[in-house]
Amino acid sequence: MEQLGKADMKHAEDKPFYTASKNVLLGELSVGRFATTTGHYVRTRKDVANDRDDILVGFYRSPQPQLWTVGNQELELKPGSVVAFNIAQPVSSFTNGLTAWNLASIPRAQLLKLVPHADHRAAMLLDPANPAVRHLERTINFLLEADEVHEDPELTRRAKTMLQDLIVLALGARGEIAEIAAERGLRAARQRELIAIIEKRFAEPSLSITTIADALNLSRRYVSDLLLESGATFSERVLELRLQKARAMLTDVRYDDTKVSDIAFACGFNEVTYFNRRFRDHFGRSPTQYRMGTNHSDT
Repeated sequence: MEQLGKADMKHAEDKPFYTASKNVLLGELSVGRFATTTGHYVRTRKDVANDRDDILVGFYRSPQPQLWTVGNQELELKPGSVVAFNIAQPVSSFTNGLTAWNLASIPRAQLLKLVPHADHRAAMLLDPANPAVRHLERTINFLLEADEVHEDPELTRRAKTMLQDLIVLALGARGEIAEIAAERGLRAARQRELIAIIEKRFAEPSLSITTIADALNLSRRYVSDLLLESGATFSERVLELRLQKARAMLTDVRYDDTKVSDIAFACGFNEVTYFNRRFRDHFGRSPTQYRMGTNHSDT
């Protein structure tokens, strides 16, 4: 109900029933993910009469195609399809197998102020290769997993703004609205993507700002500016992550027999002397002293 509104749903009698759902609210916007073995989904005029009037952007992630009838349109959604539609209208769909979606929702009235043509069709297929569309799904996934966003009102506000900007861009905003959304929404999404890449690959000795910029087809200067806006340069962020991993390994009994030099290399450092110096500067003790002190206090 919270994600898709009231509907009549029918499950295939010859398949084990399965459903899983997660929905996160960001004020009047929301993101969600669900999967189900329900094959038939029907919303009649009676169902939509007193229901929400939202625009949904849905990323179809099922292995089987889904057949839609909405308004005077018939659509066949395939794995990877992206569709925008107004939920406050009759619709029916059929899937022979698992149905899985990633979703973003925004009130129709709010969206139409920014993108007047957003609902000129009952349902509109979007280009999955559009950068705004790609970033929108990544943002949906991020918001569904990032609990810290919902624990801080300022982070929630920023996340809501980024989500709205990406929805607006994905649905074809034009003129000044598009410029503002691109500057704000895409920039924020790319910044988050950069940080996620660094957090995943920081232990690679060859990782550099150039390799990340090339991988994302962005300029080195642009990547540097985005990271600086996040509060730390590339080098500062990578060094902090490597040092924190080294500290965690030095205090983990599983690595008691691992040489300090091997720990340094495992964390992405190329030189042991440089690692020792930066570790001491950061934690006030050498790696060996830190390990001995920790082990001593544990005993």
